Amino acid sequence: MTLPVDFRHHLLLRCGVVADGDRCLSILKTLDTAERRRWRVKMLYLVITTDSDTCSSLAAEKGIRILKTPQELLAQSSLDFIMEMTGDADLLAQLARDKPSSVGLLDHHAAELFLDQFRKGDPATSRDSEISLATSFASALLEASPDTVMVIDRNYRILNCNDSEMLTGGKGRDSVIGRHCFEAVYNALQPCSRIDRVCPMDKAIETGRPARGVHEMRMPDGTLRISQVTTYPLVNHAGEIIQVVDVIRDITEDVSERIEARTRAIKDDLNRFVQEDRLVTLGRLVASVCHEINNPITSIVTFNKLILSHIKEDQLPPEGLKAFERYLEMSIREALRSGTIVNNLLTFARQKGVESGPVDLNEMVGTIMMLLGHQMDKTELRREVRLPESPFGAYGDYAQIQQVLMNLISNAIEAMPDGGTLTIEGGDEEGHDRIWLAVRDTGCGIAQEDLQRIFEPFYSTKTGGKGVGLGLSMVYGITREHNGTVVVDSTLGEGSCFKITLPAGSQDAALADGETTR
Repeated sequence: MTLPVDFRHHLLLRCGVVADGDRCLSILKTLDTAERRRWRVKMLYLVITTDSDTCSSLAAEKGIRILKTPQELLAQSSLDFIMEMTGDADLLAQLARDKPSSVGLLDHHAAELFLDQFRKGDPATSRDSEISLATSFASALLEASPDTVMVIDRNYRILNCNDSEMLTGGKGRDSVIGRHCFEAVYNALQPCSRIDRVCPMDKAIETGRPARGVHEMRMPDGTLRISQVTTYPLVNHAGEIIQVVDVIRDITEDVSERIEARTRAIKDDLNRFVQEDRLVTLGRLVASVCHEINNPITSIVTFNKLILSHIKEDQLPPEGLKAFERYLEMSIREALRSGTIVNNLLTFARQKGVESGPVDLNEMVGTIMMLLGHQMDKTELRREVRLPESPFGAYGDYAQIQQVLMNLISNAIEAMPDGGTLTIEGGDEEGHDRIWLAVRDTGCGIAQEDLQRIFEPFYSTKTGGKGVGLGLSMVYGITREHNGTVVVDSTLGEGSCFKITLPAGSQDAALADGETTR
């Protein structure tokens, strides 16, 4: 591939310089020349160890930031290398000790040799000199980079490299120079062309611009490392790409930290959404429970009015004191029923931290059915609960598992506005320390095109603003967090069945199940 003569390769290096006032002007002019030519070296920061107003003014004009101390320079995150130009051995040692591992360091001797490349005039006088200069420049960078760096020709052969442990395995650079890059790095027989390992070099040669990819590398000890591979094309005076520089950076720890941070954020979001969803559910329950409480209160008032009327008339009812006893017993029973309803509602509303332990599913289902009883009575739903006798339980957080069942049962009730049958079944999975629960309805069902998306956050098939699409996403998130599963089987117009599995009701079983599912 031939590119225009005025093409500039894109090996852009960002540097910081520590120098005294006398050298600053010379360095600024040299790097300014470099930026206009083929080698792109951008000075971002400058530390002037002696006063020089002229140097400071020129640097400011070029947009270079003046820092007061070398320590400030070390705190910058956007540097590829630092040039120490004062010749101060103590300062050089300090920079070498405190700099980030990703930042290279050139002492004043190496820096002068580096700058000499730009003081020798235009290197594009011949093809051979261009190749020599490109190779020499890239070779100088090998020693300054903490990453794996290779100079590769267009036939994928390694012309030069640094002695990186990731590349040579401690055997020295001579063990890989002359080999194909795909052989040395990935132990492959042909260039990278898989979907999961696209070759940045091919892309860089095709486009004439730097290319980047993320690859998995298996180390000699069998461990997998994640690396970021960046390829920079090098061109000659005729604009032809003659070689490339491959920079391989190990980003395993960075990726792991980001994944862990993302996982923590997802868990925090899940807990927050669960609580918000519980508040929405609580609002619906309060409206339903008000009717449930009103009935026994009305009965209590009626019985007490009867007792009071007989006392005022100073006469006993035909049954005598037995009637008073019956009235009082019925009042007590209704009062206790009201108390049970209120206690169940308070238990559901109470905010607690995530606490895992054995959960009695028979008791939990019974509580939910009582809280939702009025909603089912309004539509004359038939209810069938077929659960094993106690002890039948799961291991997990009580409030979160309760929220899962509350959402599934509430959805089933809403799917049958004109009546139907609600069935709750459960059992133990044979050969596994797991239990299963199924909530089945004979309602409207779910269309096939919606089945694939019903667990997505904020996706809802309910109309009229009746849902925000968080209920089933909560069900999915909580069951996965408990090392469980949730599946759905539905036919439009016939009904739906949601089946969840959870670890059985002991900590040992839950831990064993967690190891199995990971």
